[in-house]
Amino acid sequence: MLYDLIYPINEGKIQEVPCVIAAAYFDREELIGFGIDSKSYEVNEPFVEDNEFEKVFKLWDSPLYLRKFFAEHINYFKQEYWDDITEDEFVEDVTKSLNKIRVEFIKLFTNHKLNTVVEPLDLDEAKLRLHKSIRVKIKQGWIHGRFAFRFYAIEIEEGKCYLITGATIKIHKDMFKAPNTKVEMAKLEYALKDLSSNGIDTKELFLNY
Repeated sequence: MLYDLIYPINEGKIQEVPCVIAAAYFDREELIGFGIDSKSYEVNEPFVEDNEFEKVFKLWDSPLYLRKFFAEHINYFKQEYWDDITEDEFVEDVTKSLNKIRVEFIKLFTNHKLNTVVEPLDLDEAKLRLHKSIRVKIKQGWIHGRFAFRFYAIEIEEGKCYLITGATIKIHKDMFKAPNTKVEMAKLEYALKDLSSNGIDTKELFLNY
């Protein structure tokens, strides 16, 4: 696993900003190990060349990917939770939300407000955030009236440093029962283990690492 700097864009200003945001880069073998099919878009060119933050925007900007995603998860989209959403409605709503989500992230990054929308993955982790890195989620965007997009990250130091490990679309009322969410959980665990095993739990330690 490698890391890409997301904010600030200028690496020379990395010590000046109050909050640094990075994104994980996983190679093809790591991604397949998380449970992604070897024929999937995200583990093949050109998508596999991007970090997990940039990659997800490229994937969601691809109608071919979105229609394939809808078809692969059709059993979930047929459930009552999605209120008879059609494939065209799904693609249209993702496309409409995409630019709004990116603009919102830019505002959060530049105004140093990402911490205001970050939520610990569970209550037990919230109690640990003062002492160690924890797993967090960020909710964004709407599909068919659902608050549907989820970004996942490691909060290395509260309000000061975040590592984005991936994102997905909520397709099941209980997200953790969905296969796409299980992949994201595997990425989170992998990144947290890497950071923890190297004693990385502050912004400064991460930047040095």
